[in-house]
Order: sequence, then structure tokens, then C-alpha cells
Amino acid sequence: MAAEPGFVDSPARRGAGRLCLPTVAVAGIAAWLSWLGWEALAQYGPVHSIWAGQFELAGPAVTGFVLVVFLIEQVWPAQRRPLLARGHLLDMVYMLAHALLVVPLIVLLGAGFSGGLARAAPWLVLPRFSAVPGWCFVVAAVLAIDALDWLVHLGNHRITSLWRLHAVHHSQEELSILTTFRAHPLVQVSFLVTAVPILAIGHNAVTPAAVLTAYACLGALPHANVRWTYGKAGLVLISPAYHRVHHSATGRLDINLGTVFTFWDVLSRRAVFPAGKAVIPTGLSGRPVPVEQSGDRPRFARTFLTQWAEPFTH
Repeated sequence: MAAEPGFVDSPARRGAGRLCLPTVAVAGIAAWLSWLGWEALAQYGPVHSIWAGQFELAGPAVTGFVLVVFLIEQVWPAQRRPLLARGHLLDMVYMLAHALLVVPLIVLLGAGFSGGLARAAPWLVLPRFSAVPGWCFVVAAVLAIDALDWLVHLGNHRITSLWRLHAVHHSQEELSILTTFRAHPLVQVSFLVTAVPILAIGHNAVTPAAVLTAYACLGALPHANVRWTYGKAGLVLISPAYHRVHHSATGRLDINLGTVFTFWDVLSRRAVFPAGKAVIPTGLSGRPVPVEQSGDRPRFARTFLTQWAEPFTH
């Protein structure tokens, strides 16, 4: 498989220790936006806002959903694995880090980005349309968020500096619902643009937390280790079988990029619907990103920290 742009597949180069300036720049942007976000949330209480974000994106609803699907995977798996497989255990570490570290970062980044954007481009915020029901704006916002998710996801595969951050997500060779949380925290910077639709409809409707939670669950489900295709509904909704093609260890990775809906893949001719019942191996050919499956014994802490540090060096 040809490596994605910016993917460093030489162990010698990875060990060279040269600082990767684009990643450092992304980290600097994240720090600056986080500071702006902390200041923007000062009037509401930053800690309270972070707790609210954790409840929405990593609270009982999302956690319960993930655990239920994880149990279903053990009963009807696409690929049979031990309950405590190495990939599952490291992804549990990622899930914990997501709840404790990444979600607060998302809240601060979102507040800083939205506040700055509202000041710099107030025209993005739509005026009040009292004749249009609020739910219409919410539906439009969700579709816009999904379209922007797709566009950013494509950018993560086509732009060198972004792929370096996104590659860790594709390193999982034991794909499961838990793999949803296997992501470098700095990749959140590229997805900030998805805050624009929520900002745009702010005068007309407030997107309910339940809608965002449901969207998060629907975005996590395609990583499940099950054979579900959703039948005819799978032509519209991203199914686990459909998304597994995107995580294939061989072939193209810039296909089946959708989060919840297939529309954007179909329109861009990047939709490859699964055929047959064969289980596609996942991961990255050649293991250019350190993975927990290598070695005689697992080194979870070392692998986790190495995966987060790897994008900072060539």
C-alpha cells in the first residue's frame, strides 16, 4: 500500500529526532485557541463548561452506548478476539484520555475558535428568521457538520501535516467501537471548522445537547467489530461494514470518509460499498506507527506516549 501524504514509513527517519515544525505550529495554535477559550468562558465558569462538555461527549449516554456495543461485539463479532485483546486495552486508555483530557481541550478550542470567528466574521451568524421552525435549522446544522467532517477528514488524508496526526487512528489492527477514541488530541484543531454551523444558527436555534450526543454515538458505531451493513439504510447511513473498508490495511484510505451519512462519499465518488462477508484486515501496512500488537509483551504506556509524540519528530 502506498503511504498517505506525509506518512513517515522509515524507522530510521522516525528515529532521527528532527522536530516537525508543522506539528509544533498546530500545537501552538491549539494552545492559543485554548487560552482564548478559557477567557471566553470566564463569565460562565470554564470548569462548569468543561464538565458540561464531558457530560455531553463522554458522559453516561456515550459511555453506556459504547459499552453496550462493545459487549455486542463479543457475542457477534466480525472478527473473533479475546475480550482483553491488546488493541482493546490500549483503546480503553485512549477512551479514558478522551474523557479526561481531550474533551476539555475540545471545549476550550471550540470556545476560542467560535468567539474569534464571531468577532472576525459576524456575517457568518444568520439573522433571525421567525417564520422558520427551529428544528429546520438544527437539521441543516447537523447536515452541514457532517459535510464539514467529511471535508476535514479528506484533508487529514491528503495534507501531509494533518496526516501525521491522523495516522494513529488508522494504526489499530483490532478495530472495535473503542477505536473511536484512538486519536491524537491535536487532530481536533483541524475539525474546528465544524463549529461554524452551530455558530451560524445561533440566533435561530440552539442545537440540543441530545442531538450532539446522538451524533457522537452514530459517529462511533461504524468502528464496531460487527458485520452490520444496515441493508438498504446502509446506502444513506455509515455502517460498520462500510467504514471498515476505510480502515483497510491495504488499498486506498481516502475512500468511505463519511462520519454519519454516505452522501458526501457518493457525491465525490469515494463511496465503496462492502461486497461479500469477508473480514477486511485493518491497520497500516508495515506498521509505520508503533502499535501495541508488536513485541512479545505489551507496553501500553510506552506505546500510548510514543503514538502521541511521534508526529512531533521526523
